[in-house]
Amino acid sequence: MLSTRVARMLPLACVLAALQMIVFVTVAGLTRPGYDPSRNWISQLSLGPGGRLADVNLALCGLWLLIGAAGLRRQLTSARWTVAPVPVRWAVGLVGWCGACLIVLAVLPTDAGIGYPPDVPETHTAIGLAHQLVAVTLGGAGVVAAALLGRCVHRPYAGLAVALLMAITFVAASVLVVLDDAGVLPGNPSGLLERVALFGGLAWIAVVALASTLNGGTSDSSATAPGPPTGARTATAAPETAPTATAR
Repeated sequence: MLSTRVARMLPLACVLAALQMIVFVTVAGLTRPGYDPSRNWISQLSLGPGGRLADVNLALCGLWLLIGAAGLRRQLTSARWTVAPVPVRWAVGLVGWCGACLIVLAVLPTDAGIGYPPDVPETHTAIGLAHQLVAVTLGGAGVVAAALLGRCVHRPYAGLAVALLMAITFVAASVLVVLDDAGVLPGNPSGLLERVALFGGLAWIAVVALASTLNGGTSDSSATAPGPPTGARTATAAPETAPTATAR
């Protein structure tokens, strides 16, 4: 019974991921000297003082998403939700993929640029390029996951709205950061738009995880155990009526 209760609580790891990411990034961004939360990207917190702690934040949030995805698959395929299993498998798989991407981003440091760290020359390395490619993969997976999760909990329009918000803000942020890096439009709010995309996606995953935990189908064997076949009940009842017929 204890293991069953623990398994049913696993989706709440997604809630923990969202809360941790939002709180840490907001506090670190506001308190880091020389860091502009509206311009600089979240992964740039891994540079400069406190960078190791920022790496730990990314890796832990990724781990929470991996754990939460395992719990989500169990909950969303329970009796409470009647959606086809294919969207569920894709949705939770993409949530897990997002978690894996966050862990990889913690391992692959981003390049210095767009004004941070202060007084550090801008760099362009192969590892930084790999970091950017993983970030793009994370953004795309998050958009599709948001839409599919909406179907899984019978809120398709809400899922599409979140996915659309994420897609618009992430693409806009990606374009603006390139313009900032090239000196065409310096100081633009690409970092703010990135936060809207990431925070919105994580918040939506957290909402779905919370809903699946609170409204998930029962997993007790007594609730799902099938009753005896009709034929068996009839055969069992027959001897009980036979004496009555004989007495008459």
